[in-house]
Amino acid sequence: MSFPELLQIIALIVFVVAAVGWSYKKTDLIAAGLALWVLSYLVDGRLSHLTLGIILLILAFIAFVLGAIGWGYKKVGLIAVGLALWAASVVIPMFIK
Repeated sequence: MSFPELLQIIALIVFVVAAVGWSYKKTDLIAAGLALWVLSYLVDGRLSHLTLGIILLILAFIAFVLGAIGWGYKKVGLIAVGLALWAASVVIPMFIK
């Protein structure tokens, strides 16, 4: 079992714990699970060369971590920001080559 696979399993466990309704202090478990999931993509050897997609994934990871610890800016939903960055990391490289 590789490290990225282990991170994905931990993310799955965090999602299940969040779905059951458990919580830990002020931590947003959905954002924590998403951060682990994105991190599993980043540590899978993709950081050896920086592309626009990888930079957007790093920004998505940062947004998820900030959302997980409860940081916020006005009414900006950091989970939505992270998901938008993640989607952009997949879509934008298709148009920019």
